[in-house]
Amino acid sequence: MLAATARNVPVALRIGFLLAMLTGVVDVDVFGSHEPRQPDGHIRREVVTVTDERPSGDGLVTTTLRFGDGTFGSAELRGPPEAIGARLLVRGKRVLFDGVRNPGEPAARELAAERGLTWRFVRASVLARQPPDDRDVTLYCARARAWASARVHESFPEPEATILAGAMWGERGTLAPDLRQEFQDTGTVHVLVTAGLHLGVVAALTIALLEFSGCGRIGASLAAIAVVWLYAALSGEHLPSVRAAVMLTFALVARAAGREPTSWNALGAAAVVIVAMRPHSIASVSFWLSFSCVAAIFAFARPLADALEELGAPRIVREMLGVALATQLGTWPLTAAAFLTIAPYAPFANLLVVPVVGVAMIGGLLTLALAPVPPLAALAANVELSLVDWIVAVVRFVASLPGAHVIATPPPLWTLVTYDLALVAAAAALHHGRVRTASIVVALASALCMWPPRTPSHDLTITAIDVGQADALLIRTPRGHAYLVDAGGRLERGPQLAGASSAEAVGERVVVPFLIRQGIHHLDAVLVSHPHGDHAGGIAPVLRTLGANGFADSGQSYPGHAYHDALDVAAATHVPMLEPRGGDVWRTDDGVTFRFYGPTLPYITGSRSDINSNSLVFRLEYGRFTMLFTGDAGAETEQRLLASGRDLHADVLKVGHHGSAYGSTPDFLAAVRPRDAIISVGVDNLFGHPASNTLENLRVAGATVYRTDLDGAIVVSTDGTRRRIRRSIDAGQTTPSPLSGILSPR
Repeated sequence: MLAATARNVPVALRIGFLLAMLTGVVDVDVFGSHEPRQPDGHIRREVVTVTDERPSGDGLVTTTLRFGDGTFGSAELRGPPEAIGARLLVRGKRVLFDGVRNPGEPAARELAAERGLTWRFVRASVLARQPPDDRDVTLYCARARAWASARVHESFPEPEATILAGAMWGERGTLAPDLRQEFQDTGTVHVLVTAGLHLGVVAALTIALLEFSGCGRIGASLAAIAVVWLYAALSGEHLPSVRAAVMLTFALVARAAGREPTSWNALGAAAVVIVAMRPHSIASVSFWLSFSCVAAIFAFARPLADALEELGAPRIVREMLGVALATQLGTWPLTAAAFLTIAPYAPFANLLVVPVVGVAMIGGLLTLALAPVPPLAALAANVELSLVDWIVAVVRFVASLPGAHVIATPPPLWTLVTYDLALVAAAAALHHGRVRTASIVVALASALCMWPPRTPSHDLTITAIDVGQADALLIRTPRGHAYLVDAGGRLERGPQLAGASSAEAVGERVVVPFLIRQGIHHLDAVLVSHPHGDHAGGIAPVLRTLGANGFADSGQSYPGHAYHDALDVAAATHVPMLEPRGGDVWRTDDGVTFRFYGPTLPYITGSRSDINSNSLVFRLEYGRFTMLFTGDAGAETEQRLLASGRDLHADVLKVGHHGSAYGSTPDFLAAVRPRDAIISVGVDNLFGHPASNTLENLRVAGATVYRTDLDGAIVVSTDGTRRRIRRSIDAGQTTPSPLSGILSPR
């Protein structure tokens, strides 16, 4: 879109911009291996400094650590939060964040890099503590942020405290899942991340105060540059805030020189600097969102505002709505690709929210400044609370409108490129007064992004989604029926946050996005093998977002929060509850059969884990292909299945209980005779899964073993005769190119 008005940019700047972009692409795609290597995997003692922390549930605190070599990492520590700046002697081991482990998902390594993180510090325990070093100037911003966060959370209830902290310095707080989804649906989630809006408010406030006090345009503009960078540092110097600070710096320099601050020259120069300084940023969605947003405002805000003049709207409303519409025009395909949703009411919601966010930021700063004077701070907090409540009320109202929640399967990369080229053509048409031509071009390009041609598959496909130490399997039939067997999660062993379960996070962050990227917007059924959090944890987010025509359950009682949340969501959304039993059969209209083998009544009792032993067990059949699903069934279940006399033979076995030592007995495997075996298991898990004796039993049975910890997601596809299995992580792969998987699924 920058090319739409390229004639306004000096030739030297255009050449520099193109060279910088080319350099960034080459550096990322060819020399992307210039990153820290995977450590040797040994557990070591290290002296680290705490730079940030936030509760994450189950009695754990997600803590950002600065290591002795100056790099940063993240660890989950048990116990109360550590003081910012505390020096810890910790025991654990460094590992790199993951690359792409499921088809189409972004690499956790790239997302962590945007936050300045290199390592995950796993199996972490604190051996000794020393108090913070008050002379460490590198921690001043982190301490100021921690102090401000504490004051905000003392002064405001939830969710207002989290929303205000997010708006003021991008704190990654914990919002209730429904409210977080409503921010996403209304296109207002950007107010919770420190970027252009927030730094722009800070710059405008600084200029207004300095010019009111008698400082001239030049002095106020140059001083605002320093304040903007200080604020970016306070917010953690994450990529979006740094990018916004660079762009504002050029705009403020232009303002000080008496030039137009919102110029294509400033935008192009900012892009050159950012790509030259951080070439890897060119592979991030946030990079393209930032520049597409600003470029669209430059190209379309004024024409759109002029078009609204015919409606008789006041000038300020026309200009604000023109900016909001231009922003949506420039970014909606990218947000659909990155966040898997389209926000049709985003211009309206932002028109009501963005001005209040600016005022709320000022009010929040005033509340913090008045902290030494409690009566005045309380007064400011009351006013501030009404502003944040307005933001929440608008978000909830707009999210409740018909059609507000629009799920979007990511458009392919080629459609995004086509859309951007269409915007260039539309901008040129508007320049020559051809409004109808511009509208038609944009409409056709939008339709292409929403309904791109896709190659249909007529195979049965089963995907063992990589959800760590948990289970989640997607069954996709030849005509597109979709069944989800378990939905990931984690065992629930401690206090939860804000009435939510930490087990649900995997469902929200991995399972739901995976399903949407596969083009699934509704499920025929979810099947929960048993109610433990590492199997049922993601069910509530899946039902809340996508819904289902049925909820199949083993019928056991269990007190886990995630399981009961799933039951509550199913009841609230009128999903029928089903309890398949041994002997039941489901058939689809395209030749796929679900033949249930368990549980059978009476339930197994007195086993090592009765909940596991009474898992749903069924065989999937299509043509001559068969696959056996066993949940967390152990040896007791296997013995009952053998005694039942049922045909257990299967081409593929989903190994029970993550490959633990208490199942996959030789007699059972001899009856199943699997050619391939899939184990859903977490990397470096604490249980030692899969057990060595289980792997040996599978080897003796002649099965080829696939493991999600080593192979990532595992995809089995068959036409009913032949089967094909592919891994998401090839043998020997360390990390994908940072450009792989960006913006659209494979």
